[in-house]
Amino acid sequence: MYRHILLAYDETDGSKKALDEVSKLMKSSIDSKLTVLHISDEKTANEPRDNFTPTHALADTSPGFDNQYMGNLSVSPDNKVRGEDRHEIKTPSSTHPYLVNAREKLSPHGVDANYIHLSGSEAKRICEYAKEIQADLVVVGSSGKSGMKKWVLGSVSEKVTQDCESSVLVVK
Repeated sequence: MYRHILLAYDETDGSKKALDEVSKLMKSSIDSKLTVLHISDEKTANEPRDNFTPTHALADTSPGFDNQYMGNLSVSPDNKVRGEDRHEIKTPSSTHPYLVNAREKLSPHGVDANYIHLSGSEAKRICEYAKEIQADLVVVGSSGKSGMKKWVLGSVSEKVTQDCESSVLVVK
């Protein structure tokens, strides 16, 4: 049915329901590939942050602090910081606690998946990564926000449905 399914997972009630739905989808789609994606604003879980060094210096001089998290922020010859709209998004990571939990929930169902941890703006990164891996279905959970909270903060699932090129399944 689907060649590649991308599940956005963040341990909210909505994403837990989405995980259950993906588990069912994977049973009926034997040849499907699954990627579980978690987006956070942290580089890695439990890694100390340097709040004093300018980001362009970190991106160019610190080992392990690469363009995946900061984009290309090198200082150009005219001493202006250059930024790229698109972050590199190719580093897999399955050590984030949310991804470990997702693996533990999928394993009893015999579901094999890739587990990816990225940082940045959630909806934007989900859509970028879906395009990068050529996912033909993106599965997200509904946040349950309503009223003023939804109007002010917006909804990741709503933004994903508007911005992704792939089909999107929002699970309530």
